Amino acid sequence: MKNSQYKPAAISLLLGALPVLAQDTCLTEKCCLSDPPHPLRQDAQLRCPPPIDDDNGPEPVDWSPWTHQPDCVSAERDPKLKYCVYSNSRHGYQGISLITKPRTAAESTVMLNEEFPGGHGLNNTIPSYAIIDIPPKGKGVVATRRIRRAEAFMSDWASVVLDLSFPKATQQHIGHQFLHLAAEQLSDPGRVLGLGRSSTQAVDIMEDILGTNSFSYTLGGDSHMALYPEVARINHACRPNAFVRFSPTSFDVKVVAFRDIEIGEEITISYIPLNHAREKRQRALRRWGFECKCSLCTASQTEIAASDYRREKIASLQAGIMKAIDELDGTAAVRATYEILALVEAEDIPTMVASQYEVLARLYWKAGDNDTAVQYAQKSLDHLSDLGYIDSRPDDLELLLKDFTR
Repeated sequence: MKNSQYKPAAISLLLGALPVLAQDTCLTEKCCLSDPPHPLRQDAQLRCPPPIDDDNGPEPVDWSPWTHQPDCVSAERDPKLKYCVYSNSRHGYQGISLITKPRTAAESTVMLNEEFPGGHGLNNTIPSYAIIDIPPKGKGVVATRRIRRAEAFMSDWASVVLDLSFPKATQQHIGHQFLHLAAEQLSDPGRVLGLGRSSTQAVDIMEDILGTNSFSYTLGGDSHMALYPEVARINHACRPNAFVRFSPTSFDVKVVAFRDIEIGEEITISYIPLNHAREKRQRALRRWGFECKCSLCTASQTEIAASDYRREKIASLQAGIMKAIDELDGTAAVRATYEILALVEAEDIPTMVASQYEVLARLYWKAGDNDTAVQYAQKSLDHLSDLGYIDSRPDDLELLLKDFTR
């Protein structure tokens, strides 16, 4: 994540999620999704483009930067609320289609300006990976060269982005028509239509594809889902060797190695939070229609029981920290955080190590021990940089500490 605009993250950190280091910076409707710092702004960036819908006119200049005239529908219960299909068939590797509100689309146009890397694999001289058949999983991704820890080895761009409020706002058949149009207006619809499908409840192919392959995504402050066709080929593991790094300023994502990945090894990511016990993981994965057979889920009964014990204790300690914070018992909160840190290191959940460092930094800062707080804040940043989760910048520590004072 190249831009590190820090927001209060303690609650999400305690829940074991990756830290939310970058967010939309808009506070009003006149603000673009990704405002650059004042010294970096150009005149053209000072104002967001106006919203565009199907009333804007028949000429391409009327709906630039979209390559197709937007097709819109009003919400059934609120005729003033519109959703439109916005497509740019030249964006990224296969084009992009958004089904969202006109204001959100207008604000997101700044995210179309990011330069594209040269290819899906970021090392263009030696391919990093290949998509192959991996029975009984179907398709999967394997390394074709040695990939080093923290290396970003795959890049992909969102092809379909859908506002999650849209399906409930319109009739089902209209929703399906819009999903079909969103796919058809891409430069290569087949790359989306050929993806795996596992939903038992979907009644339409695009509904099934999105439900099976999409990531949760926030755009303009609203919940969306985003589909990345290349990343969608990567299978799940509960102890994965890679993770997906999102960009706050573009529709690009990169896949980064948690550890060294050897030639021929399958590349995996986690579809669910990394800190759940086995049975909870299996329940969560049923929505994709499979039972996980990764090394963590098929370990010996003793190893599984020990892992579950540690993970359940982490959850209990997290609840204890929240209670201690509510009761203003900083000593208990710090003690529990140290216990969690030891447990996540034993469980090899690297993202939570960085999270606990930041929690400790915030707790010590709140207690007035700024020197210790700064040490843990820097350890958190160093760990995230070492993982490849952020690209280290000179002002990262200053930005994080500034957030502590809010």
